[in-house]
Amino acid sequence: MAVSPSASRFVTTGIVSLLILVTARAAAIEDSNAGKAKKQPPWSRKDVIRHCSPRTVDIEILGHDAEGKWISHAAGTILHEDGYILTCEHVTHPGDSQKIILSDGTAYPYKVLARAGGSYDTAILKVEPKEKLPMVRLGHSDSVKPGAKATVIGNPSGRRHSVKHGIIDRVACGGGTQIQISKADIGPGNSGGPVFNDRGEQIAHVHVKIWTAHNISRHIRVDHVRDAFAKVFMDENRYPQRLGLQVDCQGDKATVLAVKSGSAAAEAGIRPGDVIESLDDMRISEGVHFGLALMDRVNSAPVSLGIRRGDQSLTKQLTPQSRTPAAP
Repeated sequence: MAVSPSASRFVTTGIVSLLILVTARAAAIEDSNAGKAKKQPPWSRKDVIRHCSPRTVDIEILGHDAEGKWISHAAGTILHEDGYILTCEHVTHPGDSQKIILSDGTAYPYKVLARAGGSYDTAILKVEPKEKLPMVRLGHSDSVKPGAKATVIGNPSGRRHSVKHGIIDRVACGGGTQIQISKADIGPGNSGGPVFNDRGEQIAHVHVKIWTAHNISRHIRVDHVRDAFAKVFMDENRYPQRLGLQVDCQGDKATVLAVKSGSAAAEAGIRPGDVIESLDDMRISEGVHFGLALMDRVNSAPVSLGIRRGDQSLTKQLTPQSRTPAAP
């Protein structure tokens, strides 16, 4: 049977369209599979402990009062490799001696660098380690889901690096500043210790046990810790000198959000969108690290900021400006 030219064109066009559709569908499947391959599966609890234990510290405070000698226990995490420790504000009471103890038993005396009380219940300690320390990876509170597994490492009653496993009950309680966990039987000495998700990221630190319920506890969400950095620790009005930078604390990089006009940062040519990667010899991996540098490294001496601008790596020299006291 003869086929007309118009019918032939119709058949050819249909075949081409079908081939395009099949090719697009195959590409979509390939992209989907590639995306699935990139998504890391949850870690086993053994892997979580293996990774997170060296990044957790025990805290021990010795003191005395009218009733005699006492000892207080707590825990924390290594927030930066240069010896900055994250813990609870309510465990930073002074004693005759105070030290943090690493997972291998190495002990260092510490000083309290900064405190944020109230709903933040967050403090930063500083030790002077002999070498770089393994630092924790901070997660994001918004990624926490009810029913997810959680691992708590702490120092209850001096039982160093004790591990408890629990389940996330509520992702936002205490006015949205805390998460709630069940089944993890924590006790005095867990305060300040980390709560890890099933990918080894810290999602909270231990705040309080609910004594009126069975194995229920509440913990300061990690994004609330970042908020403490943004609103308390990185407020340059707290310090004698200022650089004039506002840095993102909620993201995974130390991205400059704003530069104060006439500031040291403005004079050095730093722009919003620049990513800070170092301050002098201190590596800056995320916004909270810049907050640590601000509270401990910035004084009247010039500083060198390593920044990334697009695909460029730049070094900027800044001389901090003295803060003008507010008028009475």
